[in-house]
Amino acid sequence: MKMSKIFTVISSAILALTVSGNVFSAENAEGVKEHFALTQEKTKEAQAAAAAGNKDECLAGIKQAKQHYKEITGNAASKALQDAVKVLKVAQEECEKGDMAKAATTLTEVSNALDAIKASVKD
Repeated sequence: MKMSKIFTVISSAILALTVSGNVFSAENAEGVKEHFALTQEKTKEAQAAAAAGNKDECLAGIKQAKQHYKEITGNAASKALQDAVKVLKVAQEECEKGDMAKAATTLTEVSNALDAIKASVKD
């Protein structure tokens, strides 16, 4: 009898974790737009921090941008967006090394790529 109760508790916990993990992803067009906008916003914040020489804020902005990117699903996660995030990772490495001028330039490139992606998408 104890094994069936343990199994029930464990399976319920796994189900709850699975369901809760999907609650925060961008499951619809509005969610995708929101996370894309937040990816853009956090990238621009990271760029401004890098330009100001603030390594910690730069890294925090990049981390947040990458988290929002992970929530973008379906066709919205295009090759162009994936390429922009690859460059974002390069900026993160530059920021971690303390090369803030280079990170600011790279983040400007990422920001411009995100702006171009947004401009190419029809609402």
